Amino acid sequence: MNLIEQFKNATLSLPKLPVHYIETIRSDSGQVIPDHMQCNTKQPFGTGPVYKTSIAGYKVLADGEGVKTVYEMSIKEPPNMEEYFPGDTIGILTQNLASDVEFMLDRLHLVEIADCVYEVKLAKPVKKKNPEIPAYIPKFITPRRLLCECLDFRIVPRKLFLQVLANYASDPCEKRLLEILASKEGASFYNEFILKNEMSFVHLLKILSSCRPSLAALIEHLPRLQARPYSIASYNRGGHLRIVFAMLNDGKIGITTSMLENKLLFAGRYDKYLYIYLRQMKPVFHYKEEDLEKNIIMIGPGTGVSPYLSFLEYRKRAKQFSKKTKLGTALLLTSCRYRERNYIFEEEIKQYLQLGLLDNVHEAFSKDSDSRYKFVQDIIEDKKEQFIKLLLEDNTKLYLCGEGRTMLPRIQDMISTCLSKIKCIPKTEADSLITEYRKIGKYMYYSMIRY
Repeated sequence: MNLIEQFKNATLSLPKLPVHYIETIRSDSGQVIPDHMQCNTKQPFGTGPVYKTSIAGYKVLADGEGVKTVYEMSIKEPPNMEEYFPGDTIGILTQNLASDVEFMLDRLHLVEIADCVYEVKLAKPVKKKNPEIPAYIPKFITPRRLLCECLDFRIVPRKLFLQVLANYASDPCEKRLLEILASKEGASFYNEFILKNEMSFVHLLKILSSCRPSLAALIEHLPRLQARPYSIASYNRGGHLRIVFAMLNDGKIGITTSMLENKLLFAGRYDKYLYIYLRQMKPVFHYKEEDLEKNIIMIGPGTGVSPYLSFLEYRKRAKQFSKKTKLGTALLLTSCRYRERNYIFEEEIKQYLQLGLLDNVHEAFSKDSDSRYKFVQDIIEDKKEQFIKLLLEDNTKLYLCGEGRTMLPRIQDMISTCLSKIKCIPKTEADSLITEYRKIGKYMYYSMIRY
């Protein structure tokens, strides 16, 4: 490799190796729990325990060439589940792709003992200060279940982990490469090769064929395989929760969406069980009784419309409970590629309009040649006077939900730009006002994770 030649005689500044503190010992008496290995541990942003439930049914909302396949899934609501509100999400405990797990087992020479029971314990003598086995790692595991349910090996490895991995590479060139990547001197190559390419740990192992880290090393250095959040797209539906999810495209595979799709389409090969918990982030993305009289602006491109279906269902039930209930103005902005092919929940949205529970809806269709608007930003820019007028009312709340890496920042920037124009203030001042709206709860922002 040219890089190795370049650093052939170089002295590398490497991070200090961390103390090894975990070991895995074969156990003949240990019992591995039959449920998901993380079901008994506290979950990030969880408000209560993990519940075992099952899938009640599903619909395909969109599919075909040029559009993402979108599913609506009905989940049985656990009988003892805590109270939830419109806008809340559930976390679904996930699994790594079977193909990735099999690759890891093969690479680590664990195929023949993949289903044998091991005890995870602190290595002796203990040299690490206050060592702890991660709370999400059960005392007894099998290599297969550990790799499948506990560890996230799709992460981009940090330099310290690369230095650890170098000790497990038997090929001198691969060992040197890992040391270069981990070093201060190799920072630019780390940025170019690892960060820019979003090189995952499992992908790196596929390139470096001699690297075989131990299970204990993986437990010490790989992060938790975290549950994936999904907005509850319903409210008080008699024992069922509705969620909506879209499959990834462009050759990408989401581990959770893949798991859910397999459970829906291949019932004979996959069970219908799910492990879920009520999830709540701060600031909360809620619509409660005290919000009924407020004006709401709901912006949700694609499946970002999901939480607003629970908002509208909540408004409907409030009106059914008391016809005297006063409702503020409700405005919805949404978008997709094609009106006829993947405008999910179009009929449901029309019903809310007819019932007076939704005052207006504006749609954008990026691939329809006759569409007036291509993106949500186009709607906001075109209707900026009425949009900003409503936003500036003291009684108005703005909700924004969707893909958070690029889409939501662009929409927020357009709102800020229009605010600057209508109020005749500098863009920086408009940005600060949007930030203040988030602090005081006038503007609620939820970034969806799509994997």
